[in-house]
Amino acid sequence: MKLLSLSLAVLISLSASFVVAEEKKDVDLKAKIDGVQQQLDELIDQGGKYAYIQIARKNGLSPFAIAVDKVGSTVLLEVPQSEKDATIKDKVLELRRLLKMTADSGTMKAGALFVQGQVPHKGKTVNGVAIELEHELGMSVLRFSPYEIDRENKKIQFKQPVDKIKPVVFFKDVQEKQKNKNS
Repeated sequence: MKLLSLSLAVLISLSASFVVAEEKKDVDLKAKIDGVQQQLDELIDQGGKYAYIQIARKNGLSPFAIAVDKVGSTVLLEVPQSEKDATIKDKVLELRRLLKMTADSGTMKAGALFVQGQVPHKGKTVNGVAIELEHELGMSVLRFSPYEIDRENKKIQFKQPVDKIKPVVFFKDVQEKQKNKNS
């Protein structure tokens, strides 16, 4: 009987330890998810402000990128003014290359590419900002934020954004290395 009681006590102790370990995993996962969300929100916030300024000044948007580095600083990436003859497509490709190179070097946690575009929205074609968002932990989203310009009142109003999951581009090689390392 003493052996049964001892076994039962050990089993209960192990079960309690398992529950505590699982709760800690859940807390760690939630903290990690919150951190990713905070970094992506920072990219959207900082990039959105810069996009707004460009649209207000030039009635358009030159492609640019924003990154969060390993220490949490936000960095703006633009194609140099010396490349003013480059097409929009060339600028976007160059910014994607810069983001990928930065991700591959391990110096950034998250990146976003901002490009002006036109897409159908509620039955009509509208201006908007397309944002490619990625995080080193695997989050990869394409966000389209439509906007309208009220020229009379000189105001820009952004509408409800639409998000769509997209394939990982900037952090693709980083994720492959992580998979191979964990295998």
